[in-house]
Amino acid sequence: MKHKSDKRERFKYKSNFTSSRQMNYPKCPICGKNIRDLYSAVNYSKTESPAHFDCILRELKTTYDLRPDEKICYLGNGSFGIVQFRGPDSPIRFFIRKRIQYESAEKKPEWRKKLPFNSAM
Repeated sequence: MKHKSDKRERFKYKSNFTSSRQMNYPKCPICGKNIRDLYSAVNYSKTESPAHFDCILRELKTTYDLRPDEKICYLGNGSFGIVQFRGPDSPIRFFIRKRIQYESAEKKPEWRKKLPFNSAM
């Protein structure tokens, strides 16, 4: 037999739960859509606000001329790189042709400081 207190606990939990529709997500300055995952967002250099990772990647692809054997990859710590892939006969499979430091390594953006668990970022 269930107790009334069990039922109250369930409703208490549901009332504290915030629906994704109620959250106020920031808008991406590039595409204008809501950013639902701020942990994967990148600090947009022109506005110092969060932007979709994929939007930044698309912008970098249009900014830099890529050869057919090259891609732009995320290298970590706010930097991207133009990576050149070598053929199967080469002892080196890929080569970072150019490093692009997109986010400042020293200065953490204000919006990222407000995220929970920001010490891991």
